Amino acid sequence: MKKTTVLAILVLAVGVVVAAFAEEGAKTSETPWFDMENCAFCKHLLKDPKLLENMIWEHHDISNGLLMVTTVKPEYKKSYQEAMQAMMDLGQKLEKGEVDMKDIKMCGSCQHWGMLEKMGAKFEHVQGKTADIVIMTSDDPEVVKKIKEYGRRSREELAKMEKAKKAE
Repeated sequence: MKKTTVLAILVLAVGVVVAAFAEEGAKTSETPWFDMENCAFCKHLLKDPKLLENMIWEHHDISNGLLMVTTVKPEYKKSYQEAMQAMMDLGQKLEKGEVDMKDIKMCGSCQHWGMLEKMGAKFEHVQGKTADIVIMTSDDPEVVKKIKEYGRRSREELAKMEKAKKAE
């Protein structure tokens, strides 16, 4: 139960921070969708150089939004949780004003997430033994459309990353 609460707080904290960034006029079209090396949040996923290759991200459309499932091999679960904690810590520093938003670079995915938060998308988070699940929904058809655009773009970019990895 404690892990679920902590991760739910993470999702909310990151969402608040991302929403604030999106409000300052971020333009996702000018930024790479995923930028693990430069995004202030996502870069924590690179601390363990083998973590990303031992994770699977899935994005599935549902009637009123998106179901996102992240699966991590058990031997990398600790690295994943440490990365999530680092993201939460950064979010808290931003909320407290300890870090200036102007000093934070974010990828297009994180910026779009913030836009969805600002538009009123609802987020539910479930931390299971084998997967981290986020359900993003809305009752507003325009927000649902934007949520599904986020899912489509994420699937496309993940497929590109997978193809590039196979070509190596």
